[in-house]
Amino acid sequence: MKMIATQSKNLRLFVFSAILFVAAGQQANAQQTQSNAVVTPALLLSFDGQVENNCANLTWVMENETNCKWFVIERAGEKGGYDSIDVVAGLNNNNQTSYTFEDEHMVIGNNYYRLRQVDRDGNVRYSKVVTLYKNAPVATGNSMGVYPNPATSTISYSVASTTSTQVIVQVYNMSGVVLLTTQQQLNAGNNQQTVALSGLGNGNYFLRVTNREGSCQYVQPFVKIM
Repeated sequence: MKMIATQSKNLRLFVFSAILFVAAGQQANAQQTQSNAVVTPALLLSFDGQVENNCANLTWVMENETNCKWFVIERAGEKGGYDSIDVVAGLNNNNQTSYTFEDEHMVIGNNYYRLRQVDRDGNVRYSKVVTLYKNAPVATGNSMGVYPNPATSTISYSVASTTSTQVIVQVYNMSGVVLLTTQQQLNAGNNQQTVALSGLGNGNYFLRVTNREGSCQYVQPFVKIM
Protein backbone atom coordinates (compact mmCIF):
# COMPACT_ATOMS: atom_id res chain seq x y z
CA MET A 1 0.00 0.00 0.00
CA LYS A 2 2.89 2.33 0.75
CA MET A 3 4.36 1.74 -2.74
CA ILE A 4 1.03 2.55 -4.41
CA ALA A 5 0.69 5.81 -2.43
CA THR A 6 4.21 6.83 -3.41
CA GLN A 7 3.53 6.15 -7.09
CA SER A 8 0.30 8.17 -6.91
CA LYS A 9 2.15 11.05 -5.30
CA ASN A 10 4.83 10.95 -8.02
CA LEU A 11 2.13 10.94 -10.70
CA ARG A 12 0.52 14.05 -9.21
CA LEU A 13 3.91 15.81 -9.11
CA PHE A 14 4.51 14.90 -12.76
CA VAL A 15 1.12 16.22 -13.85
CA PHE A 16 1.63 19.45 -11.84
CA SER A 17 5.08 19.97 -13.40
CA ALA A 18 3.65 19.43 -16.87
CA ILE A 19 0.94 22.02 -16.21
CA LEU A 20 3.57 24.53 -15.05
CA PHE A 21 5.67 23.84 -18.17
CA VAL A 22 2.70 24.40 -20.50
CA ALA A 23 1.69 27.59 -18.64
CA ALA A 24 5.24 28.92 -18.86
CA GLY A 25 5.28 28.23 -22.59
CA GLN A 26 1.97 30.02 -23.09
CA GLN A 27 3.23 33.03 -21.10
CA ALA A 28 6.42 33.15 -23.18
CA ASN A 29 4.39 33.02 -26.39
CA ALA A 30 2.11 35.81 -25.13
CA GLN A 31 5.14 37.93 -24.26
CA GLN A 32 6.66 37.26 -27.67
CA THR A 33 3.39 38.23 -29.36
CA GLN A 34 3.20 41.40 -27.27
CA SER A 35 6.82 42.23 -28.13
CA ASN A 36 6.15 41.76 -31.83
CA ALA A 37 3.11 44.10 -31.55
CA VAL A 38 5.16 47.11 -30.36
CA VAL A 39 4.18 50.16 -32.40
CA THR A 40 6.87 51.56 -34.69
CA PRO A 41 7.92 55.06 -33.51
CA ALA A 42 6.45 57.99 -35.42
CA LEU A 43 8.78 59.79 -37.80
CA LEU A 44 9.06 63.56 -38.25
CA LEU A 45 9.63 63.80 -42.00
CA SER A 46 9.98 67.58 -42.21
CA PHE A 47 9.69 70.79 -40.20
CA ASP A 48 9.82 74.12 -42.07
CA GLY A 49 8.59 77.69 -41.89
CA GLN A 50 8.34 80.99 -43.67
CA VAL A 51 7.31 84.56 -42.89
CA GLU A 52 4.24 86.10 -44.53
CA ASN A 53 2.85 89.50 -43.48
CA ASN A 54 4.96 89.46 -40.29
CA CYS A 55 3.50 86.06 -39.31
CA ALA A 56 5.45 82.81 -39.01
CA ASN A 57 3.82 79.94 -40.90
CA LEU A 58 5.15 76.62 -39.57
CA THR A 59 4.52 73.28 -41.28
CA TRP A 60 5.54 69.75 -40.36
CA VAL A 61 4.81 66.25 -41.69
CA MET A 62 4.56 63.07 -39.59
CA GLU A 63 4.52 59.43 -40.65
CA ASN A 64 3.28 56.33 -38.80
CA GLU A 65 1.85 58.47 -36.03
CA THR A 66 -0.27 56.36 -33.65
CA ASN A 67 0.79 57.32 -30.12
CA CYS A 68 1.17 61.12 -30.19
CA LYS A 69 -0.59 63.13 -27.50
CA TRP A 70 0.32 66.62 -28.71
CA PHE A 71 2.95 68.93 -30.22
CA VAL A 72 4.12 71.88 -28.13
CA ILE A 73 5.35 74.80 -30.26
CA GLU A 74 8.30 76.48 -28.56
CA ARG A 75 9.88 79.81 -29.55
CA ALA A 76 13.01 81.68 -28.47
CA GLY A 77 14.23 85.14 -29.37
CA GLU A 78 17.77 86.37 -29.91
CA LYS A 79 18.37 86.47 -26.14
CA GLY A 80 17.61 82.73 -25.88
CA GLY A 81 15.24 80.85 -23.58
CA TYR A 82 12.45 78.80 -25.19
CA ASP A 83 8.82 79.50 -24.25
CA SER A 84 5.79 77.34 -25.05
CA ILE A 85 3.48 79.43 -27.22
CA ASP A 86 0.78 76.90 -28.20
CA VAL A 87 -0.21 73.23 -28.38
CA VAL A 88 -1.45 71.19 -31.36
CA ALA A 89 -3.16 67.83 -30.70
CA GLY A 90 -1.80 64.75 -32.49
CA LEU A 91 -4.09 63.29 -35.16
CA ASN A 92 -2.52 59.80 -34.98
CA ASN A 93 -2.82 58.78 -38.60
CA ASN A 94 -0.90 55.68 -39.73
CA ASN A 95 -0.13 57.40 -43.02
CA GLN A 96 1.55 60.77 -43.54
CA THR A 97 -0.08 63.67 -41.67
CA SER A 98 0.56 67.37 -42.34
CA TYR A 99 0.27 70.03 -39.65
CA THR A 100 0.31 73.83 -39.84
CA PHE A 101 0.64 76.55 -37.23
CA GLU A 102 0.68 80.37 -37.54
CA ASP A 103 2.47 82.60 -35.06
CA GLU A 104 1.04 86.11 -35.30
CA HIS A 105 3.19 87.44 -32.46
CA MET A 106 6.76 87.09 -33.67
CA VAL A 107 9.42 89.02 -31.78
CA ILE A 108 11.59 91.56 -33.57
CA GLY A 109 14.69 89.95 -35.05
CA ASN A 110 15.40 86.23 -35.13
CA ASN A 111 12.71 83.80 -33.99
CA TYR A 112 13.84 80.25 -33.21
CA TYR A 113 11.10 77.61 -33.39
CA ARG A 114 11.14 73.95 -32.38
CA LEU A 115 8.55 71.21 -31.75
CA ARG A 116 8.30 69.22 -28.54
CA GLN A 117 6.43 66.02 -29.37
CA VAL A 118 4.83 64.40 -26.31
CA ASP A 119 3.59 60.80 -26.64
CA ARG A 120 0.79 59.23 -24.64
CA ASP A 121 3.32 57.15 -22.70
CA GLY A 122 5.21 60.28 -21.65
CA ASN A 123 8.12 60.04 -24.10
CA VAL A 124 9.34 63.42 -25.38
CA ARG A 125 11.19 64.20 -28.62
CA TYR A 126 12.41 67.53 -30.04
CA SER A 127 12.56 68.63 -33.66
CA LYS A 128 15.30 70.60 -35.35
CA VAL A 129 15.24 74.39 -34.93
CA VAL A 130 13.74 76.61 -37.65
CA THR A 131 14.99 80.23 -37.70
CA LEU A 132 12.74 82.98 -39.05
CA TYR A 133 13.32 86.72 -39.01
CA LYS A 134 10.90 89.58 -38.37
CA ASN A 135 12.02 92.95 -39.64
CA ALA A 136 11.78 96.14 -37.58
CA PRO A 137 11.39 99.64 -38.99
CA VAL A 138 14.69 101.39 -39.56
CA ALA A 139 15.14 104.40 -37.30
CA THR A 140 14.46 107.77 -38.92
CA GLY A 141 17.58 109.40 -40.30
CA ASN A 142 19.56 106.15 -40.58
CA SER A 143 20.53 104.99 -44.04
CA MET A 144 22.71 102.31 -45.59
CA GLY A 145 23.89 101.94 -49.15
CA VAL A 146 24.60 98.54 -50.75
CA TYR A 147 26.65 97.94 -53.90
CA PRO A 148 27.02 96.48 -56.40
CA ASN A 149 23.36 95.68 -56.83
CA PRO A 150 22.88 93.17 -58.43
CA ALA A 151 25.78 91.51 -56.59
CA THR A 152 27.84 88.49 -57.59
CA SER A 153 30.37 86.94 -55.17
CA THR A 154 30.37 89.81 -52.64
CA ILE A 155 28.28 92.77 -51.61
CA SER A 156 29.46 95.94 -49.86
CA TYR A 157 27.58 98.31 -47.60
CA SER A 158 28.28 101.81 -46.36
CA VAL A 159 27.02 103.24 -43.07
CA ALA A 160 27.88 106.09 -40.74
CA SER A 161 28.43 105.33 -37.06
CA THR A 162 28.71 107.80 -34.18
CA THR A 163 30.98 105.45 -32.19
CA SER A 164 33.24 102.47 -32.69
CA THR A 165 31.00 99.42 -32.37
CA GLN A 166 30.65 95.78 -33.34
CA VAL A 167 27.72 94.89 -35.59
CA ILE A 168 25.93 91.68 -36.58
CA VAL A 169 25.56 91.31 -40.36
CA GLN A 170 22.91 88.94 -41.71
CA VAL A 171 21.57 87.92 -45.10
CA TYR A 172 18.09 86.43 -45.28
CA ASN A 173 15.74 85.46 -48.09
CA MET A 174 12.30 86.81 -48.95
CA SER A 175 10.67 84.27 -46.60
CA GLY A 176 12.60 85.66 -43.65
CA VAL A 177 14.95 82.69 -43.28
CA VAL A 178 18.45 83.71 -42.16
CA LEU A 179 21.06 82.24 -44.52
CA LEU A 180 24.26 84.00 -43.42
CA THR A 181 25.44 85.60 -40.18
CA THR A 182 28.76 87.26 -39.40
CA GLN A 183 30.18 89.98 -37.15
CA GLN A 184 32.13 93.05 -38.24
CA GLN A 185 33.70 96.09 -36.59
CA LEU A 186 32.59 99.64 -37.43
CA ASN A 187 34.65 102.72 -36.67
CA ALA A 188 33.33 106.12 -35.70
CA GLY A 189 32.47 108.00 -38.88
CA ASN A 190 31.81 106.61 -42.37
CA ASN A 191 32.33 102.89 -42.91
CA GLN A 192 32.52 100.60 -45.90
CA GLN A 193 32.43 96.85 -45.34
CA THR A 194 32.21 93.79 -47.62
CA VAL A 195 30.30 90.54 -47.11
CA ALA A 196 31.03 87.30 -49.01
CA LEU A 197 27.97 85.73 -50.66
CA SER A 198 29.41 82.29 -51.39
CA GLY A 199 26.80 79.56 -51.24
CA LEU A 200 23.87 81.81 -52.16
CA GLY A 201 22.02 81.12 -55.40
CA ASN A 202 20.41 83.61 -57.72
CA GLY A 203 17.55 85.51 -56.15
CA ASN A 204 16.32 88.38 -54.02
CA TYR A 205 17.72 88.89 -50.51
CA PHE A 206 17.94 91.38 -47.65
CA LEU A 207 21.11 92.62 -45.97
CA ARG A 208 20.67 93.51 -42.30
CA VAL A 209 23.23 95.30 -40.11
CA THR A 210 22.46 95.63 -36.38
CA ASN A 211 24.51 96.83 -33.43
CA ARG A 212 24.87 94.39 -30.54
CA GLU A 213 22.38 96.29 -28.38
CA GLY A 214 19.74 96.13 -31.12
CA SER A 215 19.07 99.84 -30.80
CA CYS A 216 20.18 100.64 -34.35
CA GLN A 217 19.72 98.57 -37.47
CA TYR A 218 19.80 98.96 -41.23
CA VAL A 219 18.01 96.79 -43.79
CA GLN A 220 18.41 96.95 -47.56
CA PRO A 221 17.25 94.59 -50.33
CA PHE A 222 19.61 93.34 -53.03
CA VAL A 223 19.72 90.87 -55.89
CA LYS A 224 22.28 88.05 -56.22
CA ILE A 225 23.33 86.81 -59.66
CA MET A 226 25.99 84.34 -60.71
